[in-house]
Amino acid sequence: MVPMDSGSQADKSADLQGQQNKRQRLANATATRLAAVATERAEARDSSLIEATGHVRIGDLLMFSGLVSSEFIQTALRNFEEKGLPLGKVLTLSGYITEAQLRCALDVQALVNERQLPLDVGVKVLTLAYKESVPLSDAFERSGVVQPEDHLSNKLGQLVLDAQVVDHSILENALEVNHRTGLPLGHILCYRSIISQQLLETALLGQQLIRRGSITREQCVKAISQAHLREKKLGQLPENIGFKKSMLRHSPRVGELLFEAELIADGQLLESLQTSLSMARPSGLCMKEVCGMDSIYITATVELQEMIDNGMLTTPLAVDTFVRMKEFSHSFLRALAEASVSRILLNPGKKLIELLNETGSYSIDIGSLPAEIRERLDVNYNQSIEVCRALVEAKIVDQHGVYSALRLIYLLEEGLLTDEQALLALDMACTTPLAVDEAIFRLGWKKRTRLRED
Repeated sequence: MVPMDSGSQADKSADLQGQQNKRQRLANATATRLAAVATERAEARDSSLIEATGHVRIGDLLMFSGLVSSEFIQTALRNFEEKGLPLGKVLTLSGYITEAQLRCALDVQALVNERQLPLDVGVKVLTLAYKESVPLSDAFERSGVVQPEDHLSNKLGQLVLDAQVVDHSILENALEVNHRTGLPLGHILCYRSIISQQLLETALLGQQLIRRGSITREQCVKAISQAHLREKKLGQLPENIGFKKSMLRHSPRVGELLFEAELIADGQLLESLQTSLSMARPSGLCMKEVCGMDSIYITATVELQEMIDNGMLTTPLAVDTFVRMKEFSHSFLRALAEASVSRILLNPGKKLIELLNETGSYSIDIGSLPAEIRERLDVNYNQSIEVCRALVEAKIVDQHGVYSALRLIYLLEEGLLTDEQALLALDMACTTPLAVDEAIFRLGWKKRTRLRED
């Protein structure tokens, strides 16, 4: 045998020591970050009521009734966005309307939204109350309209109260804020972390189905109660530590994502949701029974929704993820990673190799790679998906590592993580092994917005 050159042996020993030192530094950095996250979460407090959006109907009702001009509404909306106050509050503070006029408008709005009063009739009554400065009850009488009874049984507040989700004191306080500010009751309950966005959606869906006659009120209350109890149970699981009830804006619902990806038809979706409410069972389980939905899609939906909630994925890319899972039988991680980088124009291939090397789990010499991979790395258009495929096929990098890195390339390109954060997340994902987005959560750069199943 030819004796090993002492210099070469020394170089290899130095490389090995360097890799070990790198691994130790990463381990120390990760441990430090995890400790900091634990402290941050332990000290976190419930958020207070924050900016309201989306409830523009009160403005329309005020304009239709002649209480406020369109110019005043536009000015109020600008102040609404700048000051973070509900529109109704901005209008009263600015002197456009009085508190009494706002309360009348909110009462009419509630009757219209509850479908107890046609919009044109509501506008007529509110206009009369404003012009003649009379209470709403007198305006109903003078306009020859019978004032609808206040059917509390089908109102959101009464439904969640009867389902034992809230108590009387909490509901009364939330209703007081609702009347004072014009902020929808559901938003108030979510903003105050009293109920989750998912539970609110369940209650609102149930409310709609009661109005259509599709389910009974008793079925709706039972469904809300069971969903609430299920949330409490899931909240105790280790993987759901850090979950916080909050208002989630612009996030698609489970059925919407699955429908957009053509994994479920609209009729099947409606049947699944109706079955879920009438039988007080999880919607995902009902989708499996109604249309044979594979559970991997239900699980993936929860993950994708949370990424969208945190701004770490767009809805079109989430839909693309489902399409890749369905059409190419890709794993969730691979489909997500490929969908994430599919719209990047320039080639991030070398950045991908650099990121993998920096973890210390891999040692990839670009000069020693197969010619096909080197060629793909050198072009100036995106070849990262093909590079990942070739690395896996050549058994240079395992699928978990390469597609975790590919997912991080998207987050880096979008400026959602720093290089250091991406490195820590990839190292944690490769050594645990965790899904890379779960590693991001545990390191404190993503919120837990969706409950995981046991």
